[in-house]
Amino acid sequence: MKKYLITLCAFFLTIPSTFAMSAQPGLLIDQAWVQEGPPNARVLAGFMHIKNNSDQIISIVSAQSKQFKKIEFHRTVHADGMARMVKQENLTIKPGEILKLEHGGFHLMLITPVNTLKAGDKVDMSLTLSSQSVIPLSLEVRTPDQDQMQHHHHH
Repeated sequence: MKKYLITLCAFFLTIPSTFAMSAQPGLLIDQAWVQEGPPNARVLAGFMHIKNNSDQIISIVSAQSKQFKKIEFHRTVHADGMARMVKQENLTIKPGEILKLEHGGFHLMLITPVNTLKAGDKVDMSLTLSSQSVIPLSLEVRTPDQDQMQHHHHH
């Protein structure tokens, strides 16, 4: 039994800090990051993978951060050779599915940063679910090149 507990503790210590378990059973968030923008950027983008391991539909209804005046959910839609962003009221993840917030698809619009954020900084954020559960997150600010290196490093 003692060996099992030591192995279990060692396993949890090896989980990367980009993972966050929520109060909502079965929701796992990883690869959470914010793209660095120019010093005067009024809007930044946030990305992550959200996996629903539960047997229930989970909806994220809002996101908040003291580091931004407002956070919205957006989706890039391609039509007639043009791409445009469409605001989403919520993000819904079906049981067993992964919702990828990434370039060219769903993403967070982080509007009016309070301070200039540079690669390596952290953004503290909370996601509110339709169940009223709140999930705290810490997202690292990265350049797109850093994200590609992180992504390839984990595979």
